[in-house]
Amino acid sequence: MLEDEFGDVVAKARVGLGLPVSEVARRSGLSQQDLESIESCRLRPDHEHVGLLADVLSLDAMKLEEMARDAWAPSPMHVASAGIVVENISVPQGGYSENCYILGCAASRSAAVVDPGGAAEEIKARISELELRLELVLITHAHGDHIGGLRTLISDRPDIRLVNNQVERDSVTRGLSNRWEPAKDGVSIDLGNLSITPIFTPGHTPGSTCFHVDGVCFVGDTLFAGSIGRPSGPQVYDQMLAHIRAKVLSLPDDTVLLPGHGPATTVGEEKAHNPFF
Repeated sequence: MLEDEFGDVVAKARVGLGLPVSEVARRSGLSQQDLESIESCRLRPDHEHVGLLADVLSLDAMKLEEMARDAWAPSPMHVASAGIVVENISVPQGGYSENCYILGCAASRSAAVVDPGGAAEEIKARISELELRLELVLITHAHGDHIGGLRTLISDRPDIRLVNNQVERDSVTRGLSNRWEPAKDGVSIDLGNLSITPIFTPGHTPGSTCFHVDGVCFVGDTLFAGSIGRPSGPQVYDQMLAHIRAKVLSLPDDTVLLPGHGPATTVGEEKAHNPFF
């Protein structure tokens, strides 16, 4: 099941472009009430209005139609590299869930946790079961549902390194600054035999960062299967899409993308099916 429905995509594109509901309704020939129902996922428009919405919102019409008809979902993803271990811990967050990931170096057994939004004891237990050694925590962005379990996870381990973008350092590292390292765009971080490359993709938040390693990219809320994270405003929307195109969708098509919510996907799947691109 995709994280975003048709109405979510429409709402995110409209907000990103800075257009009021009334203006998009007028341009697409919909009533304001119908557009509000679409954005709240209570109404699906007909084929004609899907095309009109795509035109008004600068979305790909064929891909948007596919989403309107629930005609696509990514195939189950498998990490192909024998050199890494990747585990997903689903963290309940009220009415939804957040994807926390364990990344391990198969050779050295060094491990990182990506976005510990909660479930710290479950994460610790799974690391132990996998016979891994936690050395690093990677934060894609500073929202509470991605860092809620951070302090519990590392409270008894002063040697664990904490990495996120400089822009959001203070939001993440209160009381933990002595173990912080910056996630510098394109500058690799070592984890055992693995080399992790931060990819700076601001837009959802000012410090949003993806982490690429060995055919896998942890994308946080920058990109979802068939959608993107909600842009923080129209002033960053174009830049956010440009960064995703240039830095994430330029990776090899078989690169597995692991988002902060919803199912895994690949670069190839997103190029073929994501209406924002």
